[in-house]
Amino acid sequence: MEHNLLDKRKDKLFFYSPYNFIRSIDSGKQLDYVFRKINKFGDTKDQFISNISIHNQEFIFYYSFLPWDSKYISIDTYKLQFVLFDNKDLITLKKAIEIFLESISSKTYYLIFDIPSEDIFLIQALGLSGFKLIETRLSYFNEHLDQFNQPRFEVRKAISSDVERLMNTAKVMRNNYDRFHSEANPVIKNADEFLSSYIENSIDGYADIVLVPNEINIPVDSFLTARYLKEDWTFFSKNISQMVLSAVSSDTNKGWYKKLVSEMTYYLRDEIGSEVIFMNTQSTNRAVFKTWENLNYNLAYTTHILSYYKSI
Repeated sequence: MEHNLLDKRKDKLFFYSPYNFIRSIDSGKQLDYVFRKINKFGDTKDQFISNISIHNQEFIFYYSFLPWDSKYISIDTYKLQFVLFDNKDLITLKKAIEIFLESISSKTYYLIFDIPSEDIFLIQALGLSGFKLIETRLSYFNEHLDQFNQPRFEVRKAISSDVERLMNTAKVMRNNYDRFHSEANPVIKNADEFLSSYIENSIDGYADIVLVPNEINIPVDSFLTARYLKEDWTFFSKNISQMVLSAVSSDTNKGWYKKLVSEMTYYLRDEIGSEVIFMNTQSTNRAVFKTWENLNYNLAYTTHILSYYKSI
């Protein structure tokens, strides 16, 4: 049944590949990547599969437990990854989602879902089931790195002695439209501290690289992290990397966001061998879009982050 549902959902599952925007990668390869993830799901203790049957119709929910998030906010936190079904009735799908939500063993929990905008039918059913929108993300990419030619700036890798200043930058330079700050339910009570802890963990190894300014009389009050994603390079025969998290002090490091993105582009291309780089931010972050476009990055895709909170 699972393989049949995979085939039924393949037109939408294509967009669950994080690299679906790269047209030089065959669509079959993109789907194979997603199918492999689904077929291997449940191999670790933090991955769960919930099978729901309604009137002989099958619905399969794939979700993961997030240990770091759960520990930080003191609420069991999960991420919904995929939903398989062959159903055209919104009310039946809504009922299946509600049964799934009741099946989660935690009495109180927080569930998020980063879903491509193309999966509109599922988005509507989730909304009817109590999910709400907390963030819309736009992703940009550059696949013409050989043409990248920008002025150079002095940067270096972040070190442990930078942590305190960078944590403060992440805490102070808040974005009211990211999923942490926009959450209406009292789930993430200390969003600023959550993000500052994230940069601390990034320097400790969660990110592959963290770049900071390294110019005279410029304090280390900005950063940009990246992941190399080398685990997928062989499968796609394409070296794809991602810039992830940034924060720049508007008081002491004005203008450094563009410099850090530019230098990270050089670093990933020249030092790591990346052929394609992508990144995402909130759809409200218009100044960032302008910066990326000035650096020859183009729109890749759009996703929505939905959340569901169950309390006793």
